Amino acid sequence: MAFPTVSYSRDTPAGYPGMIATTEPHFITSMIVGAASSDVPFGRGVIYATAEDTVALPAAIGKFAGVAVVDRTLPFANGEVYKPYDQISVMKNGSIWVTALVAVAQGDPVYMTPTGTFTNVSNSSANQLIENAEWASVTSTTNQLARLRLGVTK
Repeated sequence: MAFPTVSYSRDTPAGYPGMIATTEPHFITSMIVGAASSDVPFGRGVIYATAEDTVALPAAIGKFAGVAVVDRTLPFANGEVYKPYDQISVMKNGSIWVTALVAVAQGDPVYMTPTGTFTNVSNSSANQLIENAEWASVTSTTNQLARLRLGVTK
């Protein structure tokens, strides 16, 4: 009987979008993805929707609610997203892995784009500053995994 070839990488990834990054204190709340929202990928920023206790993936600038935390109990058919009417875990304070759209440096300010992604570029007409947030790691190029820290007091 032939055995399949198995290959392992020597490098374990640090994390993945939406994964809680450290054991530092954090605050995560449960909300519902609004009916009119698009699917919310793990690690994306969400804004408050119109109904109480609901959030949505932004389509424009809105009131920042937090970052979508991974939920491995969601049905496999969902993929790596929350669907409308799903219960969603939203990090409001703490450290979480996200994809940085551009190279970032530790301590840089954090801006959310109109699609819920994150950058350190102001672009005042489109991106909104996330108050009390900073980049907690360094990236060297675009679309790399980085730690985002929410609820920073300076």
